[in-house]
Amino acid sequence: MTTKISRRRRAELARAAHQIRARGQRAGWPVARIAAVIQTELPEVLPLEAWRWAYGWSRAQTVRMVAGYYQTHQLGTARLNESMLCRWEHGDTRPGPDYAAALCGVYGTDPAQLGLWPTWRAAPHQPGRYGAWGTIPAPKDGYGYPMHSLAALRESVELTMEVEGPAGGPQTIEAVQAAVTYYDLHYSKWAPNVLAAEVHRTRALVGNMLRHDPPTEQRTDLRRLAGWLSAIAGNLAFHLADTDAAAVHLATAERLGAAAGDTWLQCWALGARSMVAHHHDRHAEAIELAQRAHQLANTPLRRAQMLAWGQLRPTAALGLRDEVTRIAAAARDAMAADPNGDQPGRTGFDLAELQLHLAEASLTVGDHAAARRYADTSTRSVPRGRPGWAAATLVLARAEAARGRFDDAAALATEVLDEIPAASLRSTTRTRLTLLDADIATRAPSRVVRDLHERVASLPELTPLSGPSDEPNGTET
Repeated sequence: MTTKISRRRRAELARAAHQIRARGQRAGWPVARIAAVIQTELPEVLPLEAWRWAYGWSRAQTVRMVAGYYQTHQLGTARLNESMLCRWEHGDTRPGPDYAAALCGVYGTDPAQLGLWPTWRAAPHQPGRYGAWGTIPAPKDGYGYPMHSLAALRESVELTMEVEGPAGGPQTIEAVQAAVTYYDLHYSKWAPNVLAAEVHRTRALVGNMLRHDPPTEQRTDLRRLAGWLSAIAGNLAFHLADTDAAAVHLATAERLGAAAGDTWLQCWALGARSMVAHHHDRHAEAIELAQRAHQLANTPLRRAQMLAWGQLRPTAALGLRDEVTRIAAAARDAMAADPNGDQPGRTGFDLAELQLHLAEASLTVGDHAAARRYADTSTRSVPRGRPGWAAATLVLARAEAARGRFDDAAALATEVLDEIPAASLRSTTRTRLTLLDADIATRAPSRVVRDLHERVASLPELTPLSGPSDEPNGTET
C-alpha cells in the first residue's frame, strides 16, 4: 500500500528533488539518471512523480504536454487535469492504457520505468473515440515494480562489456542470452514498439562485439544470438505493419542461423517468412518457405508449428480444401506425438495457437462451424487480454458474422478493443478487425455495429521504428 505523506513532507521532497536535478544538470546526467537518483535518495517518491521532477516540469506543464501528445497522435481530446495527475503520482489511482502510453511518450521512456507495468484493464470506452480513458484503482501493493525492465536487461549487457571488453566474453554472452530469453518469453507483455526499440538496441551491441574480432567459438555464439535478436525484431516489425523490415530481419536471422549452425533458428525464420509472404497474398511462396521450414523441424512440436504457421492458411487461401484437411490432421498428429508438449514464448508453440490457425483456415475454406469450434477452444485456453486471445476472439467474431449474427460479432470485437490498449494492438489484430468491419458494416447498421466501425476507423496508426538498421549478416561478421 502507498503511505500517506503530509503536505509539508511533500514540499520537502520537491525541494530535495530540485536540488538533485540541479546537481545532475551540472554533471551532465541524462534525465533517466536524474529520475533514478531521485527515487534512490528519496524512496518515498514514486516513479511517475520522479520523472516529472527530473524534467523540472510542473503538473500544469505535464498536462499540456499530454494534451499535445493526444493531438499529435490523433487520440481525441485528453481529459487530464492536475488533480488526476496528482492522484496517479501518489499511487491513489492508475492511468488507463492510453494515458499511460501518452505519459511514456511525453517522458521518453517505457512503462516499467514509470512504474506502469502494462497490465491495465481499460475503463468503459466512449464510442468513436480512442483515447478518452478513465482511471482505475491502484492494486493493493501500490504501483509495484517489475523484477526486470527492458532497459535493465540491455544495461546488464553493457556493464559486462565494460568488464570483458568491446568484443565481450563469456559473461557478456550469458547476459545477451538472458535478454533474448526474456524477449522471447515476455513478448506478449509489451507493446510491440516498446519491445522493438530495446531488441534493436541489444542487437546493435552484439553487432558491435562481432566487429571487434572475437575468438571463433565466441563469434559463433554471438552470431546465433544476433540471429535470434533479428528473428524477434522481424516478428515485431511484422506486428508493427512494417513488412519490408520484417522480410530483411527474418532473412538475416536465417543466414545467421546457417552461419552459427542453429537449425532451429533457420527453421523458425523460414516459418515466419512464410507468414509474411501469406500476408502479401503470395501463397505459393508461403507454402514453399513453410515446406523448407518443415524439413528442418527436428521435433514433433516444431513440425506441428511449421504446418500450422506456414502451410494451413495459404493452402486454404488457394481453395485446396482436401489439402487443408490433410495438413490439419498432420499438425494435430504431430502436436499429440510430442513428448514434451507445449513450449512457452514467442518462438514456442502450444495447442491454443494450433487451434487458432485451424480456425482461420476453416473460416477461409467456408467451414464456419469448425471455425467457431476451434476459435472458441482457443479463446478458452489463453488468458483474457493476451494477443492470442484477441486473435481467436476476432476469428470467432468473423465466424459468427458468417452465419448472420452481426451484432454478436461486433460485440466480440468490442471486447477486444475494450481490453487491449491501442499501442498493444498488433497489425495482425488490426487486420482481423478491418476484415470483420468490412464483413458487417454495410450489412447490419445497428448501433453496436456502427460503434465498432467508428472505433476501428479511429484507431491511431502503428508507428514502425525509423532509421537504418545495423544488420550483422552472417557472412561479413
